Order: sequence, then structure tokens, then C-alpha cells
Amino acid sequence: MPAKILVLISGSGTNLQAIIDACNTPKLPCSQITHVISNRKNAYGLERCRNASIPTTVFSLLPYKKQYPDESDSREHYDAALAKLILDLPDKPDIIVCAGWMHILSPTFLAPIDKEDIPIINLHPALPGAHDGKGAIEGAWEAFQEGKEKETGVMIHYVIAQVDRGEPILVQKVDMKEGESLDELTQRIHSFEHPSIVEGTRRVLDKRLKEGKVVLDTGEKGFS
Repeated sequence: MPAKILVLISGSGTNLQAIIDACNTPKLPCSQITHVISNRKNAYGLERCRNASIPTTVFSLLPYKKQYPDESDSREHYDAALAKLILDLPDKPDIIVCAGWMHILSPTFLAPIDKEDIPIINLHPALPGAHDGKGAIEGAWEAFQEGKEKETGVMIHYVIAQVDRGEPILVQKVDMKEGESLDELTQRIHSFEHPSIVEGTRRVLDKRLKEGKVVLDTGEKGFS
């Protein structure tokens, strides 16, 4: 059995596609996306999964907002249900990858997943400690215009309760360019995101394999 990857998405799924394309290639050997969960029913990433015959689930926050008018209550119940959904799947994932997942995961989700010793990783388009949360690319571009920063980057990190503050797995620095528009920088950042999310996933799986926490029956000894 290859290593099992579960991916969380919210949108177009370009980073998801990068993982799909890399599975069972030298970039990400002995691996398989076993399930994709989207919190938006119209996310184009779901079409990518249909094209690749990957099982999907749409799991929206909206019903929880209707049932629990208080925002904190709705998110707590949603996160608990999301964790249960994942842990009840027939194939327990070896890793959870947030690939454009636009929902902050609370301890209500993180605690039961951590109890099952499943690592969660995320892609964030900024350097560690800089421009946490939404608008990271815009924040870096504005800081460059003001002469406050000369570089930005892409980070793959473990997910913890503090947004974008988990231990970095991979950091790719990106130099700023004079005269570059925000759209141009955004496109350039995206070109670094795709190989980074694949490499970050591979590094975590390789580490888990060496620790004996991922078991393959393919005869392979590593993901490197």
C-alpha cells in the first residue's frame, strides 16, 4: 500500500494538481491521494479529483452556521465533525495536506488528529514569522514598495493552533524585483508553491517512514 495522503482544499486546486501529478513519480514516490475534502461545493479542485478518480467529500461550514448562530460555536462544532469525518474514513491518512484550505483549524480539530499521530502541513506564501494569515503576498509587496523588505517566499510548515506559526518543513526564498506589479509577484510566488508543496509532503513522509510511522508494502525504503 502506498503512503496515504488526504488533501484539504477550498478553491481551484492548483497545488492539489501538483500533488496529483507528483504521486508515484520520482518527485513523490510510493504515494497516493486517498481522499480530498473541500469546504466549498463549487471548488474547481473537485473537478480535478473527478478527472483523476480521487474520492471527494464536500464539507461546508454553512449548515453549522445555521445551527449554531454564534461564530465560535459553529466553528468548534464544524472542526470536531471534520476531524471525526477524517478519522472515520476507511483509509486512515498518513498525512493531511492543506492546499489552499481557507479555514483556520482550531484545537477542536487538531487535538483528535494529533492523538492519532497524523501530521498536518500547510503551504503559506511568506517567510516564517512574516505576514501570517490572509494577504501575505500583498503584505510583502507593500513592504517592498515602502523599502522595508527585500525578499519574501513560500513556506511549508506543520499546522498548530497559532496561524502560520508551526515548525517550518521547507522554506523557499523569493527576491523582490523593482517595478514588479502585485499580480506579477503573485504569479511568480505560485510558480514556487507547486514544487514546494510536493517537496514538503515528500520530506514529511520520508521522515515518518524512517521513524516507522508509515508502513509501505511496496518494498520501498524511502521517498528520497
